[in-house]
Amino acid sequence: MDDSGEPRISQRHVAELSAFFAAHDRWLFGHACVRTRGDRELAADLVQDTFEAAARTWATLRGHAEGRQRAWLLGTLANKDISDFRRREAFRRRQADIQARYQPAAADTAAQALSAIALERAREIIEEMPPRQKEIALMRWQDRMKATEIAAALGVAEGTVHAHLHTARGKLVAGLERYYPFGRDDGKGAAS
Repeated sequence: MDDSGEPRISQRHVAELSAFFAAHDRWLFGHACVRTRGDRELAADLVQDTFEAAARTWATLRGHAEGRQRAWLLGTLANKDISDFRRREAFRRRQADIQARYQPAAADTAAQALSAIALERAREIIEEMPPRQKEIALMRWQDRMKATEIAAALGVAEGTVHAHLHTARGKLVAGLERYYPFGRDDGKGAAS
């Protein structure tokens, strides 16, 4: 076995395979060109894949008569061509889905504009809050600090921080009600 786990070709078969390749290469390449409608690169790939398959099964293939070896080569070439065709067709069918999946979403300018207005309004609401409430709100939502961290930084009880955040959140919801996508917390829905 080699590094990739493939069985190695025995030294005594290398010369036989080399002669086998030399004897059938041009003939098989001609058939491959017909199958690929003149695509010489694809034909060369098919021939290579076919001879690789022959090398893997050489212990059995070497015992056959030349006519049977040629029939095996043609059959293997045809099967490899069909498999390659199926792979290409499957990719072609999925290509539109793949392309659609990775295309950027169309810009929703109305939603972006509404979000920008709501963010500006939220900034105004926070600016109008009493100084301590504003400070706690910014520490929580801008600096992403936990209530325990805010309480420790300001030297206040954690309950005080939660009370300020509850009041600030209520002011934001009330001030942003028409921009709030899920309606109000009390289940009455958004105002029109």
